[in-house]
Amino acid sequence: MVTSNTYTFGSNTEIDDLIRESFERIGTVGDELTGLKVQSAIMSANLELTNWQGRVPLQWTRKRFLLSLYVNQPTYTLPTTITRIVDVAAVQPQRLNSGGTASSSAGGNAANCFDATATAGCIQTAPNGNISYAYGGGVTPSIQYVGITPVPTQATYTLAVEYSFDNVNWNLIYQAPTQIYYANQIIWFVIEKSINAQSWRIRETKGATLEIQQIYFSVPTVTGTGDRYLTPLSYTEWMQIPTKNSQGFPSSYFFNAQVDPYLTLWPVLGPTAANSQFTGLLYTAYQYSQDVTNLFNQFDVPQRFYDALVAGIAFRLALKFAPDKVALLKSEAQEAFQIAALTDATYVPLRIQPDFLNYMA
Repeated sequence: MVTSNTYTFGSNTEIDDLIRESFERIGTVGDELTGLKVQSAIMSANLELTNWQGRVPLQWTRKRFLLSLYVNQPTYTLPTTITRIVDVAAVQPQRLNSGGTASSSAGGNAANCFDATATAGCIQTAPNGNISYAYGGGVTPSIQYVGITPVPTQATYTLAVEYSFDNVNWNLIYQAPTQIYYANQIIWFVIEKSINAQSWRIRETKGATLEIQQIYFSVPTVTGTGDRYLTPLSYTEWMQIPTKNSQGFPSSYFFNAQVDPYLTLWPVLGPTAANSQFTGLLYTAYQYSQDVTNLFNQFDVPQRFYDALVAGIAFRLALKFAPDKVALLKSEAQEAFQIAALTDATYVPLRIQPDFLNYMA
């Protein structure tokens, strides 16, 4: 048997390929694809991807996030893309900022970004610069948490996190979206697939000039008690707590999945040293897929779900342009999604953990 000897279908397939297939399933081909129909298909694709989040947890939409804990602050705003929370843990990232050499590609004092105390930071003089840290003595850390604070009151950056084995050739490991960074507030990135490397850096990618106060290249702690798991509360359980602002160390959380989702802790982090030993919340959440915006992008969807997506778009297009095919395409869409969902399941032993707190209540 002769095959292509390649695996490029899932890596170079663009949105227009799948949308064209969806139209062909309803009998629309060639010159019949007007601009209006294409825009209709893009809307159908976004509605289909949104609808998937209400069916089963999709493992490829699961991601870890890290935010800083602040004394006396009960509520934390979460990204608007989040649909549900899986796990929350209090953590103490271990910062690695000694024994190496800091460098800046565009002026300023890079060492200020890794000083243990707040200093003037590194103010660069040209756009699209980078600030790096090369660990000496054969140290090759696997950085998993990267935190950034800016020098000015606020700044907008589009940062990439990169690593190098030789401090010369750099490889992208995380691309952050364009976002605002506020003074005295650490914005964290979680590096899901980190590796051991000699050097690490952040790099601006969309024309801004970096003015960075602190960079936190960190790893999970290996000292103390380690991460501390927080238990979820329902809305009713949280409402029935008589002292919602009591201070201590947070042991529970309530997640409110509104248009602007947020997470509320209980108790509220107190100011004592014992309560402040954990400085961050590491949480796992499911989020929406990236939007479909034009025909020449790639889907934020794994290849095993392509057929389910095509079938779902075709069904939605049939509702508008081919009503005689609705029943058939609806059945095909449901079957294709069920098959794809089976490939996305996690096959591990089932464990049941009793909730004694609610039982006693």
